[in-house]
Amino acid sequence: MTLVNFVALISRDDKPLYIQSFDLGSPEKQITKDDANKFLKYNFLSHMALDVFSSPMSLSLREQQQQQHSGDGILLLFIQDEVMVYGMETNNGLRIVVGVSEGEPLMTSLKTLFTSLYKCYLKTICNPFSNLQDSDNDDILQTPRFDKGVKSIVEGWKNS
Repeated sequence: MTLVNFVALISRDDKPLYIQSFDLGSPEKQITKDDANKFLKYNFLSHMALDVFSSPMSLSLREQQQQQHSGDGILLLFIQDEVMVYGMETNNGLRIVVGVSEGEPLMTSLKTLFTSLYKCYLKTICNPFSNLQDSDNDDILQTPRFDKGVKSIVEGWKNS
């Protein structure tokens, strides 16, 4: 069974919008040193994924992987510390980065995961009741509703 270690959403101008890890201890407990180190590792892996997206080699990587299988833009960016980091860049420049471990996931299930995460993002951004007039639009994804949506997507994907 493949487990999702982290999910990161990054804007077109390389600004992290959302980073959440899913293999830490329970939220009721005190944050341990190991949990803090894992979260920093996932943050670092998200930034490494940005380097892959922006490198000139990324274009040839995309072409090679899309010839092998049709993943609709989902790429295996790299493997680091037993975490496979997959990424997808949407047509509006949003980059979705997911780190998984314990076995290679099927491309169809990855496509479902990325599509669900993108839909959750769009539902939050396009909500007509959101107050976007303030200059702090970066916090729009830092809501309990969005966090709960991402967690339910990851849990549902893990159980499928």
